[in-house]
Amino acid sequence: MKLLVTFSLVAVMSLAVAPRSTAQTAGTTAAAATATTRAAAENTVRQAVTARTTAVAQASTARDNAAAQVAAAQDQVKSKLKLPFKLPKLEVPDIARAAKIRGASVDDKVSSPRTLTYKSRASRLSRWIGPLTFGLLHYVPFETLNAGVSGTINNLMAEEGISVESMTAKAFAAQLKDGKRWAKTAPSEGVFKIEVNRYALDPVPTSISLLRPTVSLTGRLYDNDGKLLWIGKGFTSSIEPGLKGATLEQYEANPDMLHKDFETAVQTATKRLAAQANAIPKASIKVTAAE
Repeated sequence: MKLLVTFSLVAVMSLAVAPRSTAQTAGTTAAAATATTRAAAENTVRQAVTARTTAVAQASTARDNAAAQVAAAQDQVKSKLKLPFKLPKLEVPDIARAAKIRGASVDDKVSSPRTLTYKSRASRLSRWIGPLTFGLLHYVPFETLNAGVSGTINNLMAEEGISVESMTAKAFAAQLKDGKRWAKTAPSEGVFKIEVNRYALDPVPTSISLLRPTVSLTGRLYDNDGKLLWIGKGFTSSIEPGLKGATLEQYEANPDMLHKDFETAVQTATKRLAAQANAIPKASIKVTAAE
């Protein structure tokens, strides 16, 4: 009897627990389905973002490549249209305005290449006599040899304080003062700026080893507003009668000789430049009597 009652209780309890287990299983299944759906949605969003990013990157790359190809094509056209020589900068001075300037100063800062130019006689003649040597002369490193000499003279001039720029500014100012065209006025109505285009040791045509300093100058007159009023040129050549000249070894052994010859060359060049500046006509001032 007791066994029957016990079996009945167990059966009743099993029937009561069974619905609860089924409900829990159904809830777990639904939660898993929701998580799977959410993960699928997130994965779809990520794939869409990745696809969009990839498409934007590909479009940007294609645009950059197209721009680079256009720029390269433009450069090719420009290179084909480029002249084989460099055109000089067009400068148009106002001479009429320059005539009205009664006084001007000289800028102490003189621009220059800051290095001496040297070309040996052999390097100058190599282009002409090279074909006679069946091209063998072209293998001689003239540029390296010339650069070595230029470096030696540049160092010598720096050690001895031989400044072509300083000589030029002082000599040109003195030449203007002697010309009496440009009186000192306060404040100054304009300024002369001098440029040393080239200074060199050039071979004398009538000698095998003799060298002479040469200088090439450009002078410009500006008003106080920076407007260009005048341009002039001054120079010395290796055939100037006042230049003594010397060999390269003599200049290295006696820097004072190099200093004096450069002073003479600068004086000659600035004298020619100042003569042009002093030749600028001075505008006359007419005073009309009041009636």
